[in-house]
Amino acid sequence: MQNEVKKVSLNHIADIYLYEYYVAGDQTYELDTDDTLAEHLKKGHQLMDKADYISALNEWLIALDCNPVCMEAYSGVIACYKYLNDIEEEYKYTLKTYNYCCTRSELAAYYRNLGWYYLEKYQPVVAIACYKYSNLFEKSERAENEVAYLEAALKKSYKDMDTSQMQKIMTENEIPLKANSITLALLYKAGSEALDMGNTKQAYDCFCMVYDLTQDEEIKKMIDACII
Repeated sequence: MQNEVKKVSLNHIADIYLYEYYVAGDQTYELDTDDTLAEHLKKGHQLMDKADYISALNEWLIALDCNPVCMEAYSGVIACYKYLNDIEEEYKYTLKTYNYCCTRSELAAYYRNLGWYYLEKYQPVVAIACYKYSNLFEKSERAENEVAYLEAALKKSYKDMDTSQMQKIMTENEIPLKANSITLALLYKAGSEALDMGNTKQAYDCFCMVYDLTQDEEIKKMIDACII
């Protein structure tokens, strides 16, 4: 029996590389020329604005079916599960996002979402470590406020918790400390292929994502090659 052909909305070479490695496997797929993804993302945002979280969740999940590596859709799903107080589903989807974190901002959001989970699971010290660690990648008022709330509840200051202490706590809870090296390699390969094809815009995007997470000077040279 021939495998069913999956239609997906992948509009960037980085998405194609991530999808093929993490999702598709041996499954045959084709690109959806109608870009149904954008429609469901728009509806998801509109429903979120109306606080209709169940309907919004449905749109975000359909968006993920259209593009299973879409971080915007993942963010919507996770936000809905937080509003619906579905702790385990929030955690499940947060874990899924790790492979698709392509910027410091996305990695920071991953740690903040873990912070929310551990707070809800009554593990405040782990939550504090996650929130504080997220600030190493992107400063967030929300993370600061959550730490302040937890410190007040615990009647203890964690101002002196340094990076090594955060990392120890996170390692004990099997939380990765940096971006996925496989994802970085995939982004680099995607950028190199795009550059070979003369698509300097998408090559630039890919190399910028790798540089954002690594600050590697060799990657900076690749970025410069895209804009010369």
